[in-house]
Amino acid sequence: MEMRMKGVPEFEDFQDCRGMQVRFRYVFHDGGTVYACRAYEETDDEVSREFCVYDHLNPANNLYKIREIIRRELNTRYFSDVEYEAFGEMNFDYFKGNISSDKEGETCIVVDGKKMSMNDLENLLSIHVGFEIRISISDGST
Repeated sequence: MEMRMKGVPEFEDFQDCRGMQVRFRYVFHDGGTVYACRAYEETDDEVSREFCVYDHLNPANNLYKIREIIRRELNTRYFSDVEYEAFGEMNFDYFKGNISSDKEGETCIVVDGKKMSMNDLENLLSIHVGFEIRISISDGST
């Protein structure tokens, strides 16, 4: 059940690593034995970043957790900006993103605030043939 929390903003702005303001909308849910908080990036782009956290004790704990995740992710660039490529060179030996879907309902990953299609992922993987891969799905707090 969606809920509002007294004293908690519905929207909040954060600055990313490029100095741009990014607005997130908070939605809190009371599941009876667990509290959830989702933060959706307010954007006109095809896809947006989304983060979710859970807490069993107090819904207010989620606000602290979600702010921490948003700040960390907005200030980490997993790929270099290359004008002619959807995703340039990897800045690390890993990247993180959110599983999402685009406006046509196609599954994609949102990385650095951009849509990584399954074709983009396939192209990225094809240049790493022979390397090990690990896939982990989490709420972002780990």
